[in-house]
This record gives sequence, C-alpha cells and structure tokens, in this order.
Amino acid sequence: MSSVAKHLAQGLEVLSETALTSLRAEGSQWIASTSGGSVFSAGAVVLTPPAPQSLALLDTGAVDLPPDLRVRLAAIEYDRCLAVMAVLDEPSSRIPFPGGLSPVSGPLAWISDNQAKGISPVPAVTLHATAAFSLEHWDRDRTESGLLLIEAAREWIGPRVREFQVHGWRYSRPRILDASPCVMASLRPPLVLAGDAFGPGGIEGAALSGLAAARAILEASPG
Repeated sequence: MSSVAKHLAQGLEVLSETALTSLRAEGSQWIASTSGGSVFSAGAVVLTPPAPQSLALLDTGAVDLPPDLRVRLAAIEYDRCLAVMAVLDEPSSRIPFPGGLSPVSGPLAWISDNQAKGISPVPAVTLHATAAFSLEHWDRDRTESGLLLIEAAREWIGPRVREFQVHGWRYSRPRILDASPCVMASLRPPLVLAGDAFGPGGIEGAALSGLAAARAILEASPG
C-alpha cells in the first residue's frame, strides 16, 4: 500500500517517525514543532492522523475550530485491532492465492501470508483480530492474546510458530465516518483534514480523500 506514496515522494524531503507536539497558525503560515525540538513552517497543512489525534494536536496550538466542525470531527469513531506478526518454520500452503483470507467466524478478521505477498523473505503471517476480540482483550496481556489468535489460526498456518510479536492499533478501522472526502478546517492559511475516515473509507477512500484535500488546497491558494 505504501508503494504509490513512495513513488510520489521521490525527490521530496520526507521525515518519518517524527512526533509533532504542536501546530499553530502565525499569519499566513502554519508552525509545527516536533518532540526533537525542530520547527517547520508551511503555507498549507494536510492532517491525516485519526481524528482524535488531529483534534488533540490542534488543541496544543490553540487552533480555534467552529463548534459545529469540532462536534462533527469528534463524532468519528474507530474500531481497535490487535495484530500478530508471526514467523513460521515453513511456508503455509493453506492460505489461498494471492495470500490472504477473511475467516467467517472466530476471533480472526484477516490472515495474510507475507511471504506469498512478497513482503517477507521468510515464511511469515499477519493476523488481525476482530473488533470485538480486540476490544475485549485490549487491556489484557498481549502475549496471551497473541497466543489465542495464533491458536485460532492453526488451521491455516500450521502448528509451528518460531516467534511472534503483538501490536495494538487503537484507531484501526473507522466505524463512524464523515461523509465528506475531506474537511477544510481553516481557509487562511489552509488546513485540511483527510484520510480513511472521510468519504467512503477504506484504502480507496483514503486515496480519494488525499486527492480531494489537494484540490481543496489548490482552490484556496491565492492565484
């Protein structure tokens, strides 16, 4: 999923794993501060984190949103997801081509064969728990939850798991979305909120939301 973004980002300066601590407006510029002490300015900003994180970031810079817009953004809700990445002793022959399946019952929502997909040099799978399982087990021991998900996946991954890691996404899949493909939170200077919680949602919805955000900024830019 990241290949398109990486292609479009060729020639651009991209900072990853850089936490923003505040975002504020100064005249015609947005000023962003990072946890490492760096400060950046920009004539326009697109925010694509989950809506609660975007709102929290805007609050740090005392960005004044219209009350109706704040209520609208606060209404966006997300499911949680516990995910397991497991390395296997041997490739799985039970996950159908092209390397993914959605079980119809049980605690698993998705099983992915990472080697078959070409993103792992060794036999490995990713397991996504259902929203119900993730919520129930969110505050429990992650290793124990991971073992439960691995046991539920035995039918497809086989008996031997060499090692595994468990990760939790608090904002995994939008459950309540905003109908608009993006939201213009500020016109001068432009600030647009976008992502998979806007419009139709999902991967395609996220891409369409990004395109809508670009159009909104171009239309708001002078000249």
